Amino acid sequence: MSNKLRVQELKDELAKRGLDTTGLKAALVARLDEALEAEAKKDDKASDNGASSKVEDKSTVVDKDDEKAAGKKTHARDDDDDQAAQAAPKRVKLEDVDNMLVSELKDTLAEMGCSTAGVKAALKKRLKEALKAADNGTTSKDKDKDKDKDKAIVTDGNDAVEDKKMVTTSKKGRAVLDPQLPDHIKQNFHVIEDDKEVYDAMLNQTNVGGNNNKYYVIQALEEDGGKSFFLFTRWGRVGAKGQQKLDPQSSRSHAKCSFESQFYQKTNNVWQSRAKFEPVPGKYTWLEMDYEDENAKQDQPDDVIPKKPRGPSKLKPEVEKLIKLICNINMMKQQMTEIGYDAKKMPLGKLSKSTILKGFEVLKRIAAALESKASRSTLAELSSEFYTTIPHDFGFKNMSQFVITDAPTLKRKLEMVEALGEIELASKILKPQDDDDDDPAYGHYQNLKCKLEPVPMDSADAEWIKEYVSNTHAETHNSYSLEVDQIYEVVRENEDERYKPFAGEKNRMLLWHGSRLCNWTGILSQGLRIAPPEAPVTGYMFGKGVYFADMVSKSANYCYTNHTENTGLLLLCEVALGDMRELHNSDYRADKLPPGKLSTKGVGATAPDPAQFKTLDDGVVVPMGKPKSGSKAGSLLYNEYIVYNTAQIRMRYLLVTKFNYKNWSSAWQEAKAYNFISAWRRGDSEQPLVGNARLVIGLRFRILL
Repeated sequence: MSNKLRVQELKDELAKRGLDTTGLKAALVARLDEALEAEAKKDDKASDNGASSKVEDKSTVVDKDDEKAAGKKTHARDDDDDQAAQAAPKRVKLEDVDNMLVSELKDTLAEMGCSTAGVKAALKKRLKEALKAADNGTTSKDKDKDKDKDKAIVTDGNDAVEDKKMVTTSKKGRAVLDPQLPDHIKQNFHVIEDDKEVYDAMLNQTNVGGNNNKYYVIQALEEDGGKSFFLFTRWGRVGAKGQQKLDPQSSRSHAKCSFESQFYQKTNNVWQSRAKFEPVPGKYTWLEMDYEDENAKQDQPDDVIPKKPRGPSKLKPEVEKLIKLICNINMMKQQMTEIGYDAKKMPLGKLSKSTILKGFEVLKRIAAALESKASRSTLAELSSEFYTTIPHDFGFKNMSQFVITDAPTLKRKLEMVEALGEIELASKILKPQDDDDDDPAYGHYQNLKCKLEPVPMDSADAEWIKEYVSNTHAETHNSYSLEVDQIYEVVRENEDERYKPFAGEKNRMLLWHGSRLCNWTGILSQGLRIAPPEAPVTGYMFGKGVYFADMVSKSANYCYTNHTENTGLLLLCEVALGDMRELHNSDYRADKLPPGKLSTKGVGATAPDPAQFKTLDDGVVVPMGKPKSGSKAGSLLYNEYIVYNTAQIRMRYLLVTKFNYKNWSSAWQEAKAYNFISAWRRGDSEQPLVGNARLVIGLRFRILL
């Protein structure tokens, strides 16, 4: 029976029994047959205790729980089997190592998934350790005395959708233990670390054409007392607990070598060379993690600000309230989950900057493919690469519907990666400091390096700012009204100095900028920034720059609030526009300004009435007039202002606003409006953009014109 199994299946069955998995297929078959024969002789009691007399053929396993979760067809399990069987490395004897050439040492180490770096002496030492570790995986009389201890523990989660109940996490050192580990392991073990090495890997593989969206976790574990060791692996479809295996290891070096071997098997990349990781078709991709410093405080809850600080904050109550609003990892996690990001697989703040840039780079290639009218299969391949790099939770939906085939979808994914970049910055600022235990909000405020001074709501400044909000709410954005809750005067560290060369420009305006709540820690600490070179230029209507509006609701739409989470932040910036290049239609390369021009203005059909503009004492113009019809030449409904040098921006005021949503009589009215507007934008409708259809454009559909 065993000889009908593939090499990898033989290895899996041997690993389940704690037996040696090295050697050619004939040796594996003989070893497994011997084990099966021994198991067959055992009594029923032994069988009931977990010994199996049958070999499970994984290729035929279908998860019944998946059928319930999906509500459709059953799904074959995403398991740890690679479809192509891999040849086992040729067995090398320990006594032969000293006589091997450098090339032979490297070849053998590579076959075993171990590092090939170093001089000959280091290679010999590493290979000997690997061979000893492999030998320790074979059966012996001593191990038979304590079978339960040394037997690999395999748990089948049946790919059931993860429970909504809280799963505790534990962190000792720089890595978080997998949340699905048994509690007694979390309490007594930690992830192995060596200098800068953390033996913790999250792998991802998405193939929209093959309906695959799966993960693979590998962790080398060490008991806190240093006496016991495990290799932990967990695998399955994203959104499911999947299966897991806890495999005893004889020593620390054995655990590390097993980790490196498993990493190589799943990725075809050597662990020690992962800095130059090259994705291999059909294999998993490594998601680079950003580990905190070893001395950072451990076991922090998701919510960075404790619910009950030990004493009153040094901050003014209004400022403390704002800091608690924006410096909240739970809020960030929720907002990213709502747009599809899988925060369970890759915790927010752990996604490295290089991975985020890789996400931009893949989107850039997708944009080029869309522009060249590439085939759907090409777009599917690129979409798979993006979802592998930036993990998404699609549940058990068919992956083919998530191919990125149009510009709006590309734009949404671009906004997601931008938000992840902001959170990556925020995670550095939100690291807890021992000195701030009594006043964490104050500690986070200090790290922002941005002065926030509450503006009295009955002051003259507050009155004209509220009037600016009231006057410039566009009629097509009428699914909500805006209520100003609090205003802050903003002074960012060193921003005035950077702005000085532009402070004398004749054309300076106070303009709106809106963004998701999860982005504001990064914005206030680092300023408004321009998309990196890796981002696709086609994702930006007038090129890569910082965008502003003179209609408050145009910027408010980018806060992405909803009926339940209805608080948003809006920024008023002094922008040195200088001589503007005016455009009536989109131009992805508008950032290449003609000589003498400082900015781009996208001219809209409706704009604030210049007769009602206000000029501040320092010469800054506030375009706070009520909407007035203007140019009909272009495709924009409202003005946009874009600068391509962040030194032309000085933050002035930050507004906390409530979005008060209206209750529509029926959802179909919004859907009808959405379909109409979509057709109008594609050029499929000859009807003008007027009447009821124009007025019921809801925030739900984000029709930002």
